[in-house]
Amino acid sequence: MTETNIGIDFGTTNSLASVVIGDRSLSLVDQVTQRPHPSVIWYRGGDAVVGRMARENMDLTETGAPPGFVRSPKMSLRREGPIFVDGRPIEPTDAIAEVLRHIKEDAGEARGVSPGHNLNRAVMTIPVDFEGPQRRALREAAGKAGIGVVQFVHEPVAALYAHLRSKENIAKELARLEGRSVLVFDWGGGTLDLTLCRIQGGAIMQVSNRGDNEVGGDRFDECLRNFLREKHARTHAIDDITALEQPGMAAKLLHQCEIVKIHLSDKSVEDEDVIIRNYLHTDGAAQNLVGSITRAELDQLSSKIVARGLARIDEILERSRLTYQDIELCLATGGMVNMPAIRDGLTERFLGRVPRLENGDRIISEGAAWIAHDGLRLTLSKPLEILVADTSGHGTYYPLVDAGWELPQENQTQNVTNTRLFCTDPREGIAVVEIAKPAKLGRAAPSDPRLSLCVTKVNVDPNAQPLIERIECHLQIDHDYVARVTLKSTGQGEQTTAEFYDLEFGLSLTGKAKSSDGEEDDYPGKPKSAAPVSSSKSNLVQRSNIVIANGDGSKDLHWKTVPGDLADRWKPHFFDRQSTQATARQMEERNFYVKCAICDRSITRINREGRSESCTSACSVAPLVREDDQSQSAELR
Repeated sequence: MTETNIGIDFGTTNSLASVVIGDRSLSLVDQVTQRPHPSVIWYRGGDAVVGRMARENMDLTETGAPPGFVRSPKMSLRREGPIFVDGRPIEPTDAIAEVLRHIKEDAGEARGVSPGHNLNRAVMTIPVDFEGPQRRALREAAGKAGIGVVQFVHEPVAALYAHLRSKENIAKELARLEGRSVLVFDWGGGTLDLTLCRIQGGAIMQVSNRGDNEVGGDRFDECLRNFLREKHARTHAIDDITALEQPGMAAKLLHQCEIVKIHLSDKSVEDEDVIIRNYLHTDGAAQNLVGSITRAELDQLSSKIVARGLARIDEILERSRLTYQDIELCLATGGMVNMPAIRDGLTERFLGRVPRLENGDRIISEGAAWIAHDGLRLTLSKPLEILVADTSGHGTYYPLVDAGWELPQENQTQNVTNTRLFCTDPREGIAVVEIAKPAKLGRAAPSDPRLSLCVTKVNVDPNAQPLIERIECHLQIDHDYVARVTLKSTGQGEQTTAEFYDLEFGLSLTGKAKSSDGEEDDYPGKPKSAAPVSSSKSNLVQRSNIVIANGDGSKDLHWKTVPGDLADRWKPHFFDRQSTQATARQMEERNFYVKCAICDRSITRINREGRSESCTSACSVAPLVREDDQSQSAELR
């Protein structure tokens, strides 16, 4: 049996699988409609009817949608708890498994797919804002459907790869786009996803992601439904129309509104009629809902949603310090981009850089299929860095994991680092570890901001000398791209674990991604081979109180990162008149915090106010700060 990995786009409104056979992609659409499968389930007794048949049953009777109807099961992954169908709880993973199982079974019957093909493994696409638990749940659902997820790929990345793969000369297109920015604008039934990418070194690199779950196509349907409800209520002087709706009619009206929205997206159609018989529990003319809506009315109803969605473009560009002119290509995908108001808004912003796609409803699944066929693997597009203490007090970022690091696939977990740290200031009884990523793509400059991914604390001995308490920091990444950092203090024996998953990915198109193999202690970004990156823009409220242990065990340099008042307690010779070991900042901290045992004032105050009568001859924190030290402190302040 041939092992053929398929690509699956599990969508909010519709879902689709694609496969590459020979040199072309084949979309495994519904055999009757030749369109993607509706993500709809009808629980009819003990059976689950999925896709087109479930969708059609909404309009089979005049009494409205039948009981047991579930649309958009994907959205249940964003909520806690089960789906309730006629009072019966159903786990979201079970509902999603029904959809995926239907897609797989229908795919096996598609023309062009031979009986010898095994469609049990897939590259599956996900929204950019899917968090770790949602990825895990989707993998579980796929497993229940008999599908092994080779890897997850963000939907916009899959769409962009499909677009590149459709070119006759992909190498030429990559050369044209090298170093340029591409915006993938994916507006579907449930979500709006934006991903800013850069073509760099023959790879698709994610720069930034932005998602909005409140502007999906379903919201447009709801606006239309509310409009038609209110119009019918005004016509017949009904105070509370929802109280009079027949069972299932709300769902039936919502479905009709979706059809109207699609029809009005054709600029040749000016208006659409809606007729739903037996809509209300009443007699006379009000019983049947009869209404119409024009494209102008649809545009007015949806104007706020459209404006909010288009405003997300401004946000993602501003975050990356780019303008509309910096975008070489805007790839608009998803069913909602066919709506004239949205299409016109994109064209106005990007002029001739928004190509019309013939396969807009299939491009994401086709991209996933090509990724599966070509054996491409995801990589990190940005390094993972750790914030450590430095002599400036602002912190220094060291790379723990380099950009280009190859991410694990199905059933893989990578132990990427095992880093040894020292605590520079244990007085509060905790060591604080922040892991961050650069806000921009490429080598981060010292002044570039970082985005915090995870701040983790572990208990340490508050009475320990600085640089005695050791912290083991272990980082691993699993096949759902969930990074787990574990901290363990040697003194207290405490251990804490935290997870983060807000990563940007790259897709190497050359097959030359960096290997993730190697000894745990020989990690990328190890201080002996990596240059530190200083930054004045720490994301920590608390000053970083860790440093990375030197390979030779020497701590002399690290003592310069210990707060001056604490260094004075353990290494008072740092501050001898003849010593040059203490930094200007340590001198300032020591002078500000260390108090005279006689007059209870700091050196800073004593120099400002003069000696008191009780300690005229000498101060217990003597020697007093030297004139040159005073000037240094003044500069720091």
